[in-house]
Amino acid sequence: MGKLVIFCAGLGADPRILPAKKVTSILVNPFDNAMNQKAIRETLAMFAYAGTENRFLDSGGYQIYKAEEEGKVMTFDPNSPLIDSDGRINISPNHVIETARQLNPHMMTALDFPIRTLNDRTEREQEFLRKLGFNIKWAAEASVLRERHCPQVQLFLPIQSYDLDQFEIFKRSIGDISYDGLSMPLRNLELDEIALFLLLFHQLGTKKVHLLGSTSFFVITLSAFFARHFFEWVSLDATSWRLAAEKAQAYFNPFDLSAENIGDKVLIDESIPMICSCPFCENRTFTFIKTLPYSDKLALLRSHNFWVIEQAAADLYENASDLLRFERFLRRRSPRIKDIDDLIRCLSIIDVYKKEDINVLKRLLKIAA
Repeated sequence: MGKLVIFCAGLGADPRILPAKKVTSILVNPFDNAMNQKAIRETLAMFAYAGTENRFLDSGGYQIYKAEEEGKVMTFDPNSPLIDSDGRINISPNHVIETARQLNPHMMTALDFPIRTLNDRTEREQEFLRKLGFNIKWAAEASVLRERHCPQVQLFLPIQSYDLDQFEIFKRSIGDISYDGLSMPLRNLELDEIALFLLLFHQLGTKKVHLLGSTSFFVITLSAFFARHFFEWVSLDATSWRLAAEKAQAYFNPFDLSAENIGDKVLIDESIPMICSCPFCENRTFTFIKTLPYSDKLALLRSHNFWVIEQAAADLYENASDLLRFERFLRRRSPRIKDIDDLIRCLSIIDVYKKEDINVLKRLLKIAA
């Protein structure tokens, strides 16, 4: 059995945004946490204040993704400073390694050039090939620089591919460089595709995996099963706990993490019971939360949302010992019966055929090559 860990992301270096006094696992990035010495000092102080035990340094790939989307000038010059301005972004593997050297995280990802969300198959192939050279080069540079400057930090290589065939091209291209785990953004993948990627990682001998950018209920569910049966370590991160509170005044349902708006204009039936056992909701009602002053309400929603994500992960992991128990638990937890049926079917196939060639499972799950 491995570990399933939820990283708290999207904090900047502001301890006032922390969802609790103690936050065991925090994810940071060079742009938010290492643009200057002041940011570095504040980030280290936040780690100390929160008693953080697992510190993960993301590379800044998401900021590159947004910069390309916004049409910024993008440079990757190690001799220029780290930059993320209105019109330009600059980052390199050297910047990421220097951030790791100063923040001393337990884990980090190599710098990557994210692929965009595209539907057309030809466009996807062109996008993958356009960025493949960057991602091969940066993975190799990160591996060498990590060994030289901060060998104590575990290195995760990010996977930027739309399908398994593209991943295998990347894997062959990087050769036998040194790394500790694989990291994968989920924005371009369906749940059964994520499952096949994870199985292939396992077949290749990978022990640790980090999934970027989602703590949705079914992604956590899938991750819990793989953490319980295939890997030493599976971790996830997302900013949904904070963004949902700030943008939509959304309250996550403690059972299935669905979001309920409890903004000022929402009418709430007083007969609806408070079913959450988190320390922030205890002995309170929805009306009480709804009518709190804005800053107090925001703090409560952020804290509640992150608490229930972590608790859901713990509950799912505990009940993932076998598929029959897991299915029964999921049916009690979520009303999304079809999604549960689809997931259990996927996991059943993977469990039975886990030693088979990945193309066999691809056909069984009817995933296009």
